[in-house]
Amino acid sequence: MTPTRHRTTVAGVTLNLPVYGSPEETERLATLVTERIKHIESDSTRIDTQAYALTAAVHFAAEATRARKQHEEELAEAATALTAILDRINDIVRRFAITGPTNPR
Repeated sequence: MTPTRHRTTVAGVTLNLPVYGSPEETERLATLVTERIKHIESDSTRIDTQAYALTAAVHFAAEATRARKQHEEELAEAATALTAILDRINDIVRRFAITGPTNPR
């Protein structure tokens, strides 16, 4: 049975997180957050763990938004390319007056 929770440490705080994909993936995500918070801490002039956590959350939200936009752009490009291919196939069908299914033999 796959666990639904995973106990791990994020930035020195032990948490019982939902499993995201697998326990290993959840651990990898916890490590990414810890690394991001350490980076934010190193750039800060004061200690404010709540601010670090919120800054890290905004960073990951921005990354997710950027990835979603890039994915949407790639889908739009693929749809445009497929439409161009379909238009070309339709031109060929009209040019050669192809009707009905063809037998490749």
